[in-house]
Amino acid sequence: MNSFFTDTPLKKKAVEIVQINMGNLCNLSCSHCHVEGSPEGKNIMSEETSLRIIETLKSLKVHQVEFTGGEPTLNKNLITFIEELHEISQLSVRSNLVALGMPANIDLLDVFKKYNIRIIGSLPSPFEESTDSQRGNGIFKKSLKVLRIIKEMDLEVDLVYNPTGSYLVDDTLELEKKYRSILKKNYNIEFNDFVSMVNVPVKRYHEFLVHEGTLEEYYDLLKSNYNPATVDRIMCRTLLSVDFQGNVYDCDFNLACGKQIKGYESRKFWDIDFTSFKPEITFADYCYACTVNQGSSCQGVLLDTSAGSGVKENIQEYYGETLQSSDDLKTNACCTGEDLPRYVKESLKYINDESVMRYYGCGSPIPPALEGLSALDVGCGTGRDVFILSRLTGFKGHASGIDMTKNQIQVAQKHETEQMNIFGYKEPNTTFIHDEMEHINRHFEKESLDLVISNCVINLAEDKELILRHIFNALKPGGEFYFSDVYADRRVPEKISQNKILYSECLGGALYYKDFERIARKVGFGDPRIMSSSSISIKNGDIEDLVGNIRFNSITYRLWKIEGLEDACEDYGHVAVYRGGIPYAPSAFELDGNHIFEKNKPERVCGNTALMISKSRFAKYFELIGDFSEHFGLFEDCSTESSESGNSTGGCC
Repeated sequence: MNSFFTDTPLKKKAVEIVQINMGNLCNLSCSHCHVEGSPEGKNIMSEETSLRIIETLKSLKVHQVEFTGGEPTLNKNLITFIEELHEISQLSVRSNLVALGMPANIDLLDVFKKYNIRIIGSLPSPFEESTDSQRGNGIFKKSLKVLRIIKEMDLEVDLVYNPTGSYLVDDTLELEKKYRSILKKNYNIEFNDFVSMVNVPVKRYHEFLVHEGTLEEYYDLLKSNYNPATVDRIMCRTLLSVDFQGNVYDCDFNLACGKQIKGYESRKFWDIDFTSFKPEITFADYCYACTVNQGSSCQGVLLDTSAGSGVKENIQEYYGETLQSSDDLKTNACCTGEDLPRYVKESLKYINDESVMRYYGCGSPIPPALEGLSALDVGCGTGRDVFILSRLTGFKGHASGIDMTKNQIQVAQKHETEQMNIFGYKEPNTTFIHDEMEHINRHFEKESLDLVISNCVINLAEDKELILRHIFNALKPGGEFYFSDVYADRRVPEKISQNKILYSECLGGALYYKDFERIARKVGFGDPRIMSSSSISIKNGDIEDLVGNIRFNSITYRLWKIEGLEDACEDYGHVAVYRGGIPYAPSAFELDGNHIFEKNKPERVCGNTALMISKSRFAKYFELIGDFSEHFGLFEDCSTESSESGNSTGGCC
């Protein structure tokens, strides 16, 4: 049935998500369950089927694999899936939470932590009575117990909401605020993302509506709230569902109703040629549930109607399709002419032409002395800087990149093998992740990275504090965030921040530089240091008129994750001597724009500078004289204030 979506049948796009439904065995019997999961469930995926699915997934290398049921944690083969696939795809497990607290699953959370598995836990309501009415007496308290265990283990969990009756959620953002407020205030429970789903009238929920006499009323509600703008984003366009026997379906709801993919009814998942896989999607009346209001899917709402909606889509379109090279840019914000360090220039000779040509950056955020480090480029685009990091960290190091624009990630992945051969590496030391930078925490464990870089990307984020917090958490003690970005000399008005071209070219999202430094200190990056700053020119008269007197600068910052950094440069009598040895810095080393150490020349330094030298990877190259036993007041001639143009020292020498 296609008429209520489009005049022509809809076909699948490239498969990005594979859902593995491991059967209908479950420890609960919830009233809304669309697969009729229960303790009596007999459909259980076998070891043989699991292994055949795993081998197919290895060859597909899809972006995301989700495990669902029933309750997937009750299937002993789940651990095999995780161990075999964690390096290939982003893995997530959908659970009713209570099952994770069962004695049989006592060690499973340790496995989740080891392999950075995303937990998607279902909690119908932040109130005990509502949850228990849907799931059974005592379930709410058991769910909270598991959430506390997850918090104590420092695991991340997203919560899923399903309405307890035949109604729709009016405002997901407001509902999320209530969940966070109630759970935090009453139970000291916190969670990561929040997913609101519309109940689909199939199986047990269909029976519930029939029993209540509201089935027809519910269908009328779904149809009256149909939003055609959701059609291109419904999950069945890029998702494939596999059942416990290896049969394939457009989605988990078609699976529940036994509607296999058209033309593939007699084929198993491992028998399909995915190079030409573009089947027509099978629809039914219950599909209206995915197209109401903002849309609904297993990942949550499809359309963002909040302020600033469409920003990410605009950026992906602009960088993935509109721009073909840096010559198409209207300003030099994403392509400044800052002189590159010699080690970067030399590495560029080895980088493929396409990654270089489609590079958009506002500085040179690659520091020296990277041998053996684990590094991440946030907003890696086509991979130019990741490949440079790959060469500089060496085969014993590792360079990762994350970007939300699929076209650019595909360019990077296309050249990955070529680059490894050029560098002489037998195995790749690079990883490219197609995801939003807001999800860094899903891919990198806390204190797992030595270095994070970024080139003119943070300004594109709507929640910049969240990004900085994720980066801070991912860094090891002594690690650094070394990055270039665009900043304004005043707070940017809405007419600029909402302009599609200006936002995409890094000006609309630019922070007032003092506001950025306040955010950096708030998340834990004490004493931000500026490496360099250059003014941004605008090559378009209309844009120049629009920005008026606002001045924009490309600034390269160095932020350290070092405990004890103070909000001013204090004098403890330290003296630092650079003994040489840092690659490409034989006679002098630049810590930041105001701290250049000549080899063997003693320099008085403030306490913050002493910590940056002694608690980072540069410690072995310095002799530091003094300690923190005696304080001599504010460091003389200290300059911690940034100038109006953004040219600050942040230092003391």
